[in-house]
Amino acid sequence: MFVIPNVPEIKRRREEIGLSQHQLSLQSDLSGCAISRIESGRTKRINHLRAREIAKVLDCKVEEIFTDAKGA
Repeated sequence: MFVIPNVPEIKRRREEIGLSQHQLSLQSDLSGCAISRIESGRTKRINHLRAREIAKVLDCKVEEIFTDAKGA
C-alpha cells in the first residue's frame, strides 16, 4: 500500500519540532536522500510502512501528513 505525501505539512511539522532533514532521516530510519526527495516533491508515493515511521517521529497520525493513494 502506498500513500501520497503532503509535502508542506511534513516540512512544517518537521521544522516546528526543530528537526533537520538529517535528524528526521536518522530517527525514522530512512536515508537523508529519501527525506529530501519527499520534501522536494520528487517522491510522489511512499510505502505506508515508511510513512508510519515518519509520522511517529513527527508525533502525528499518518493521515495527517499523507493521503491514501487509492483515494487520490
